[in-house]
Amino acid sequence: MTEKELMISYKQVGDATWVNKDFLEENILRSRSLFTPESLEQHMPVPKQLEVFALLSGLQFENSFTKELLNVQETIDKYLSNSLHYWVKEQNFGLEYCVFKWPNEPLNPSVLNKAIQVLSNIKFKPYSFEIRGIQINPDGTVVARGFDPSGFLISLRNFLKNEIKDLPFKQSGWAHVPLGRILEPVGENLFNELFWLLENDLYNRRFSTLIGDLKIVHERIWYMEDRSILYNLNESGFENFFEY
Repeated sequence: MTEKELMISYKQVGDATWVNKDFLEENILRSRSLFTPESLEQHMPVPKQLEVFALLSGLQFENSFTKELLNVQETIDKYLSNSLHYWVKEQNFGLEYCVFKWPNEPLNPSVLNKAIQVLSNIKFKPYSFEIRGIQINPDGTVVARGFDPSGFLISLRNFLKNEIKDLPFKQSGWAHVPLGRILEPVGENLFNELFWLLENDLYNRRFSTLIGDLKIVHERIWYMEDRSILYNLNESGFENFFEY
C-alpha cells in the first residue's frame, strides 16, 4: 500500500464517522466487547483477557513522541466530560506490524518459530515514523495516522507474509497507533464538537519519531495491559528475553 493509498484508506474510514449525528449503538458495541461488562457498568473500563502473539514497535516510544500522543488524549478528554471512554496507557502505545495468533485461535508453534527464525536473519536499521493527523472511527476508536516514508513497514509485512506459512489471514493494512476508544454515544452536540476539534486541530497534528527496534510480544490483556516481550530486534541483533 502506497502512502497515498494509506491516506485514502484512513480517510474513508474516518469520514464515515461523521455521516451520522452521533456514534451508532451497533458500532460502539464492537468497542465495548473488548472490555469486561462489570467495568463498563461501573464506568471504569477494564480490557478483557485474551491471548495474542504479535510483532510491534513502541511499548514504549521515545519521550517526545509519547508526550505528543498523551497531549492528543488530553485534548479530546477535555471534550468527553462524563462520556464513557478508555485511553491506552503511555507505556502501552504501540505500532503493530503482524499478528501471529489471534484470541479466537490456538497458537501454532511453527508460525511463531518461523517468525523468530526469519526475524533473526534481518539486519534492522532504525527508521523514521510519522504521525499525520488524528481520527475517530465509527466504532469510537481514536487513532494516530501513521506513515513510514522509508517503506520499511509495508516491506516487512509483505516479507513476513511470503516467508511464514499459515500466518493468520487477518492482518492490519494500516500503520496507526491506537490511542483509545469512546464507548457510548455522546449526543449530537458533543458529537459536533468532536468533529469541530478534528477539523480545526487534530487532523493537522504532525510529529515523528525514530523506530529503534521490533518486539515479538505475548499479550494477555487487550491494549497491552498485561504482556511479555519475548524477543527484541535492534541494530545490535536479535535478543531472546523469555521462553514462551
